[in-house]
Amino acid sequence: MSSTSRASAHEHHPKSAWRLFKRMAKRFTRKVLGWILIALGFLLIGAGLVLVIVPGHYFLVVLGLILVLRNAFWARRQFIHLKRRHPNWIMPIRKLLRRNPPVASIFWQQVLKAERFLLRSKVVLGSWRRRTFRRTRAAA
Repeated sequence: MSSTSRASAHEHHPKSAWRLFKRMAKRFTRKVLGWILIALGFLLIGAGLVLVIVPGHYFLVVLGLILVLRNAFWARRQFIHLKRRHPNWIMPIRKLLRRNPPVASIFWQQVLKAERFLLRSKVVLGSWRRRTFRRTRAAA
């Protein structure tokens, strides 16, 4: 028996056909599940951006980003490009994508950055914040 006849006899074996079918079905389900998770991620990002006016919905954007970045190679590549191009914009998002993110400190840092950006004069809001926190510390 030649090697070609052995190979063709092996291809028609019922177990190998079943393994091939299982492997193809597994690849197909992974692809479909990946696309579903990407769509769910974009849905969560959209919902988080729509609800951005309501406090506390930032986790939807982060959760959506996690789903999209884990399942889409092109999104990961784009995120790395943005990270290199605008590191100060992407840094809070990267910190939130870590395993146990310090959400409160990241949120506080972003509030301070927004305050500095919106109110160039540090006197008004800075003095208000110092007075407020002195009262709360003194009361505690």
